[in-house]
Amino acid sequence: MPKFIRRFIALGVLCAGAAFGQQGSFGQIAYGGSWQTTFTLVNLSSASTATGTLSFFGDNGSPLIAPVQGYGNVSVYTFAIPPGGSQSVVLSTSDPTTIQGWASMSTTGAVRGQASFRVFLPKGGISEAVVPLTLPGSALCILPFPPSGDPVILIPFDNTNGQYVTSIAIANTTTVDMPSIAMEFVDQSNNLLQSATTSLLAMQHTAFVTTDRYQALAGQKGILRIHADPAKLTVLALLSNLASTGSITTIIPVTQ
Repeated sequence: MPKFIRRFIALGVLCAGAAFGQQGSFGQIAYGGSWQTTFTLVNLSSASTATGTLSFFGDNGSPLIAPVQGYGNVSVYTFAIPPGGSQSVVLSTSDPTTIQGWASMSTTGAVRGQASFRVFLPKGGISEAVVPLTLPGSALCILPFPPSGDPVILIPFDNTNGQYVTSIAIANTTTVDMPSIAMEFVDQSNNLLQSATTSLLAMQHTAFVTTDRYQALAGQKGILRIHADPAKLTVLALLSNLASTGSITTIIPVTQ
């Protein structure tokens, strides 16, 4: 959603799993306009060079041609990191149009990393946040033990006082279509505010400002329930303080 990108930054993979053998993923990329994404990759091995690829995907799930600084416009960036070394991969362009999507990483070695998202604010200053690479079969969300047989991803949201607003990004990081993902927004007393479904085909991604898509959420605070397996989705949430500093804060999902 362009409006989401203009006003917010989706911060990394907060709940995610593996797709077609990928060894890691970043749930959001944004470049162009006022946005820039930088990946910092680290080779944990002190003996072997790590080689691999970063693959970029657009909202529609197709390969995304992204501008890699000093390399060119590609949908797949190939890297080699010496033993104990690191590499920065910057997605940046002077094009006024903002593009978003997500990225997966495959590598021959023990590579870990993070993504830094930077936006230049209209009135000056910079907002920036850093999130880690999510590894396959793991999740950065808070997980119960033992795991539920009918998993639900819970995301706190806050749109109160005309000051705060919450944004959501969801990506299907698998090669299997998900035609009907059920969602419910409830207030802090568990009263239903809005029910909805969203459809994500294989590798697709969507992002939205909650109050733009669902007017019933204006001025409300509560929980979003997404009925889906966190091993199959990337779920991102961001709380923004628009009324004063324009600061952004990650909201960490919880699985039920």
